[in-house]
Amino acid sequence: MHPFVLISFSLLLLLCLETTTSNQLVRDDDVVMIVMNKCLDKERHALLHFKSRLQVPFDTLSTWTAADDECCTWEGVTCNNQTGRVTQLDISRYNIGGEISHSLLNLSYLNYLDLSYNPFNCSIPIFIGFMTELRYLDLSYNSFFGTIPPEFGNLTNLQWLYLGDVGSCRVENIEWLSHLSHLEALVLDGISLAKQNYWTDVIFSLQKLSDLSLRGCELSQVMYPYSSFFNSSTSIHILLLGNNSLNSSMYHWLFPLISNKLRFLDLSSNMLDGIPKYLGNLCSLEYLSFDNNSVVVKFPDFLNNLSGCTSLTLQQLDASGSQFIGSLSDEIHKFSSLTDLDLSKNQLSGTISEKLWELPRLEVLDVSFNSLRGSISENIGKSKLLSIDLSRNSLQGVPSLDHDHISNLSYLENIDLSYCKLGPRFPKWIQTLKNLTYLDISNTKISDTIPVEF
Repeated sequence: MHPFVLISFSLLLLLCLETTTSNQLVRDDDVVMIVMNKCLDKERHALLHFKSRLQVPFDTLSTWTAADDECCTWEGVTCNNQTGRVTQLDISRYNIGGEISHSLLNLSYLNYLDLSYNPFNCSIPIFIGFMTELRYLDLSYNSFFGTIPPEFGNLTNLQWLYLGDVGSCRVENIEWLSHLSHLEALVLDGISLAKQNYWTDVIFSLQKLSDLSLRGCELSQVMYPYSSFFNSSTSIHILLLGNNSLNSSMYHWLFPLISNKLRFLDLSSNMLDGIPKYLGNLCSLEYLSFDNNSVVVKFPDFLNNLSGCTSLTLQQLDASGSQFIGSLSDEIHKFSSLTDLDLSKNQLSGTISEKLWELPRLEVLDVSFNSLRGSISENIGKSKLLSIDLSRNSLQGVPSLDHDHISNLSYLENIDLSYCKLGPRFPKWIQTLKNLTYLDISNTKISDTIPVEF
């Protein structure tokens, strides 16, 4: 699951605790009565007008009718549990288009607005910048165009702002972001910051910012002033910088922004020639994405630079599709918390370190499409893998596993050994894997008959 989904879900629960229903429980002697706080006519009419300007698929928002005077029960609408005022509007993923009506301004207590994953094909309304009670705003995954309104700087109560993949929108001047001092999560994926030379000053001055995603923002064309190093946020837990064509010069401005609170780091689809040693000292880092970097990197050096306290906490490492060369060395044994390791589509050579099979928590391993050679070690039986892909290498031989080793592999669900040299006999230990759901041993020079019981 995407990290932002995990964080946002818990924050959404917090909001929902405040505004989950329009009912009140009132005790009169021994009788408990439910008192309904009906929504205001002004707000009901505002919602009906909002719907009238939308392009709504058949039977969508069907509860929104003039005949129903209780708008707090309408789908996507949440009211305050005491006042009956509309506080949340969530019509994400409704396949709704059309115009976003300014009647939303009449929802003066609205603190949560989610219009994401809809085909809105218009400019982002300026009036949203005057809905100053908003704490949560999500316009992502739409087809908006034009400029992101600088009036968003008026939303000084905002804590979560999601503008990722909003369409072909652009930012004329990012300075308005500096007014959002309560912002904790910010997603600007796909919005060009190529002309925003001082974006680091603006974004990293947000002291409460913990989750930041700038994927595909053309950051490679940006200058990084040293002034951004001071008064920068040090509370970032999630930092996603993938798909920006960044080179290793970016590390000089990244360093001051990194703290031991960082848990997720995405550096994928860039032009990085390795990582600096300071990234190996991030004692909370759980997820590192370094896939699809296009500069040749020696894998042993890469591991060595990560081998500080990061090696004890890192759970997922995706370095697929890069230009790693060298061997899968013994250094891997330091990464004792690894559960998922993807080194596929690289140029790794030599034999697979015996230490790899001894990682106590490793569940998913993919080293396919490399130039690894040698025998598949019997130590594979020491692992507790759920999924293993060794395909498209020059590996050969079928390990002969005793009963103890086979029992360790009993949870294996997926195996791909295609294009390895396993033949001529069918691997008997595979027959014992009762949880196996996917097996590919094509082009392995097995000439033996597949056992009937298999």
